Parts: sequence; structure tokens; C-alpha cells
Amino acid sequence: MKKHLVAPLLASSFIAFATFAEEATDGKAVAAQEWRALIEPLLPLGDKMVAMMANPDDPLLRQEIYRQNFSAMSMAYMGLFLGDAGHPDFWPLIHQAWSFLAPNPDDSYYLAPIDGNGSYRMSGYRGTVRIVDVQVGSGSLMPHGTGTLGPNIATYDLDTVHINKKDGAFSVILSEKRPEGYKGDWWKIEPKASYILIRQIAYDWNRELDGRLAIERLDTPAIKPRLSAAQIQDNLRTVSSWVDNWNTLALKWANGFRAKGYVNKVFVHPLKDIGGVSTQQYIEGEFELAPDEALIYETEVPAKCRYWNIMLTDMQLAAIDPLNRQTSLNGHTAKRDKDGKFRAVISAGDPGVPNWLDSAGYARGTLSGRWNECSSNPTPTMTRVKLADVRKALPTDTPAVSAEERDAALRLRRTGAQLRKRW
Repeated sequence: MKKHLVAPLLASSFIAFATFAEEATDGKAVAAQEWRALIEPLLPLGDKMVAMMANPDDPLLRQEIYRQNFSAMSMAYMGLFLGDAGHPDFWPLIHQAWSFLAPNPDDSYYLAPIDGNGSYRMSGYRGTVRIVDVQVGSGSLMPHGTGTLGPNIATYDLDTVHINKKDGAFSVILSEKRPEGYKGDWWKIEPKASYILIRQIAYDWNRELDGRLAIERLDTPAIKPRLSAAQIQDNLRTVSSWVDNWNTLALKWANGFRAKGYVNKVFVHPLKDIGGVSTQQYIEGEFELAPDEALIYETEVPAKCRYWNIMLTDMQLAAIDPLNRQTSLNGHTAKRDKDGKFRAVISAGDPGVPNWLDSAGYARGTLSGRWNECSSNPTPTMTRVKLADVRKALPTDTPAVSAEERDAALRLRRTGAQLRKRW
């Protein structure tokens, strides 16, 4: 190479390297700032949630609050990055790992955000679960983790559409107006709709099969564009809001029972205006008991009822380990007494009766029940007794459950829970 060309080439190479080094240094600095901007909004949330706790002096409960914050972070990631109204996908909203707002152990919950002005097709195979409830809802909390819970816009029962008798296949279009010339199954949605929530409700976990469900948007191209840097950043910035909103709502909800006088007492009310099943009345309240105490939960059972249950949750409205403990019962698993009533025992120690609801050692917690499409909606009662006196408070012919029988029942329950479609 000629000498008169070497110096300019070396100079240009040095300038290019210096520019690259400067850009790399600037990129690292920007990255550090960007990362801090994502993390810092999460830091105050631990203090905020602990301040709202029923008992902030309990070190175990504090750790459970922190765990719930981490749980909400992972939930937020899936919701924000798989939840796309333009290219929807049913993602598992709440379950054993993301236990928020008293999730029913009998339900498999799946959510897809939608654009109320769009056109969608839901298809798949019905399965054999007792109910497949399709809720079209509003508000931004469910699909985006922001704002509040909005009212239900419509509730559809999957059994109202044509289901192929051979394989259980179905297909239904959801849009503001029925497509011109379309003769198949169609459900109306409104412009303010923001999500579709599926509840697959099972009585017998070991035998009933969850359906397989898919959703597609019909008025957008099939291919999904790569997210831009700004879109990813917006989603990541929303994670802290998601954690804050979901956990704040749960804690306020649980704390509200005591403020309203519902300690060891329940009330029955609808929740369709804030995302509950529109055909369902909810039983809610708080329980409080010492280790040597029990609560006798007693209720009439409606003459006709498509589905009913009772479950225990903690003071964050998280289900109390439904996989490994008998913390819920439903119309299939509950044993009714000869007078037709349902009586259950809530306690930490096993009272040796079929309808035991295991409090798992929680001194305080919440309970949630459901009357779905029932001929009546009775309000249960709770009576506080010593654990040693449980038998005196129950009918004399209440069966006894041995330790071996309890172990077998819990193993069957655990197997059934794992057989459900959870994630």
C-alpha cells in the first residue's frame, strides 16, 4: 500500500473506533438509566403492601406479601407481552402460581384482551367440564393491569352454540355486528369491551376434561409485527402498576370485610359489575379463630343449583394451597347431612369429618363461596366452637374420617388438581 494512503486510512479508522467506543459508552450509560427507571417504581411496593396488612408484625405474613409481589410481576409479564388485542391468545390469568382475587380452585381461568371494535373467532373443543363461562368484560385492570375492574358487558354459555356431537368442536364469531351473510354462531360485543375471560368450571377434577380453546382476530393480518423498542419499554414500565393495582385491590377487598362487620359472618351479593360471573351470587366474609378453635359453617342448599362451592383464602385473597390441602369443597365433593344441609368445619387441626376446610394455621383469612344459577341464594352462618367440641356441634351421625382416609382423599385431590388445565 502506498504511504500517502496509509495515514488517511489510519486516521479514519481511529475516528471510526473512537465514535464506536463513545456510542458504546453512551449506550451502557443509557442502559443503566433505563434499567433503574424500570426497577425503581417497584421498590416502594413492599412497604406499601406491608402497611396494608392485617398483621404487619408477623414475619411469615410479611414474606408472603413479598412473594405475592413477585408473583404479580411474573403474571404481569405474561399479560403484557402475550396479551395483544390485535393478535390474541388465551393466557392463564389466575391459578395456583398467580393466586389473586379469590381464584376458584374449580375454575381454569383464561383471558384474551380484545378491541371492542374488532372481529374475532373463538373455536376449539368443548371438553366435559360442568360449565364453560365466556365473559366479555370492560375496564383495563384485567387485560392491562391498569385502572380498575369494569362491569361485564355480556356473559355467554358455551353450551348455547352448536357443538359437534362426535368431537365437541365449536366455532363462534364475536363482533359488534353479525357479519353479512354469516349463518353460523355469533355473539355480540360492544366497543367498550376490553377482554374475554373464560372460566372452565369443574365439579369432578379427576374425571372432567378441560376444553381446548383458541381465538383469532379476523380483521387484522395474521402475521404479528415485531415489537418496537418503545412498545417493549411501555410494557415493562407498566409492570410496577400491574403489581401495585392487583395487590392493592386484593388487600383493600380483604380488609373491607372486618370494616363492614363480617368477621365469622358472611354476606351474599353479586359481583357482575366488577368482573364476577353474571349468573352467580357470591358468598364472602372473614374467618378468625385460635389454633384450638373451629368454625361450623352451615347452610341450606338450594333445591336447584347448577354449581356451588366454598373455599378459603388468606388476607390477600390468595387461595390457601388448594393443591395440597382440602381448602375448598363443591357440590360434588361436599357431603350433605340427612336434613339436606351442608355443614363444614373450618380449623387448623383435622376434626376427622368429611367436610373439613383446612385453615392451614392461618389465624385470620377470608372465605368465598358461589351459588351459580340456583333457585335460591341462602346466607350461610358460622359458629365458633372449641375444636374439641366440634362433634357436639354437628349431627350425631356425621361420619368419622381416619388419618389414612384423609391421606387418601388428599392424594386423590392432588392428582385431580394436576389433571386440570392450569398453565
